[in-house]
Amino acid sequence: MIKGERKPADMVLKIGARLTFFPLSTENGVASRVEDISGDRLMVAMPVNEKGVPILPLPGENMVCRIAGTGCYYKFNAVYLDKGKAPIPVWFVRKPEFVEKVQNREFVRISVDYPVILRPLDENGAMGGMIFTKAVDISGGGLAVMNKTMLPLGSKAVLELDNIPGVGMLRITGRVVRCVKVDAAGDNVFHVGFQFLDLSRQHQNRLVKFIFDIQRQSLAKGIGKK
Repeated sequence: MIKGERKPADMVLKIGARLTFFPLSTENGVASRVEDISGDRLMVAMPVNEKGVPILPLPGENMVCRIAGTGCYYKFNAVYLDKGKAPIPVWFVRKPEFVEKVQNREFVRISVDYPVILRPLDENGAMGGMIFTKAVDISGGGLAVMNKTMLPLGSKAVLELDNIPGVGMLRITGRVVRCVKVDAAGDNVFHVGFQFLDLSRQHQNRLVKFIFDIQRQSLAKGIGKK
């Protein structure tokens, strides 16, 4: 994960600020807001699920948290401490010392190394032969793969991925949105970026959750090394 610009948390976290938490028990982010700040603790409105049931993480659970900025967003690792009522149901979470500024994109992208079957489509939608390659990065909206030849911008292909944790097999149509020549171990190859065209909302949600799980683990490892 590429590190963004770090800022002191006190510059970003203010009473009334809107937050999105990603607890382990939920598939998607849950909304909250800062109710109070005291020392090294944040008091935030208790999030609820789509049925209105309060969400209660385990004490000590690490969660990625996001807060919107101007043309960006900030993220930090939030540690759940306890629940309370003052006068509304609230969470108490550990306040971070710093937050990380991240470029505001629709989907967060992470580096991966997953096998992919690529089948280019011609202008009539007919599939070409199978190309066995691998993905080099992925997001909820697309992925990039390695290929030995250039693929034209705007062309399409069917992409097949298997065994993504929590997602399973994906068979998606993608449109080429970038194609960059790189040098890999002395061999000239191309990194071809695809935009997903027909990924279902269910699979997209699972894919986004998988990506944030990877980010959460990376944040936890980074904090553990300090």
